Amino acid sequence: MEKLDTMTLADNLADNQESILNKETDFDVEAVYRVIDNLHVLHKPVKDYFGMTQEQYYETESDHKLTLINLSEQLTDLHDRILTNHVDGYADQNKINLTYNHENPYEDDFYNESVDLHVVTYSLKVIGAVQVIAPKVLQEVLSKDAVLSIGLAAHALADNV
Repeated sequence: MEKLDTMTLADNLADNQESILNKETDFDVEAVYRVIDNLHVLHKPVKDYFGMTQEQYYETESDHKLTLINLSEQLTDLHDRILTNHVDGYADQNKINLTYNHENPYEDDFYNESVDLHVVTYSLKVIGAVQVIAPKVLQEVLSKDAVLSIGLAAHALADNV
């Protein structure tokens, strides 16, 4: 996979955000899954996590950024998302810092597709910027929960747009 694939996908999603939400343009969930898997941050392909319970993920791989409350429920039922929202540091010194925040696409028990599309698009933009200049450092510092969140958001979007 080319280093720019993540940025290209993020740009494409951003450019087509409105038409994706209006169901005029297909949301290419498989492209998102490929990008996630090619980050080599999660131990397994992202689709393998969708059948796991929150407890299984918590005990085996989570870096404890996600708020996992209903441990017996599947990860796909999770309403919390971790948005990768900022990067700083010094790539030439292998010091990269990523910041995150929580997003909930299910506020007031109503699914808001635009929140999940934002999680996917913006996270991929930030991750892609680092991937171009410091791919090995990115693998070391990127939160597993944030990467899984991109997959969960993409999965939910694929079911709703």
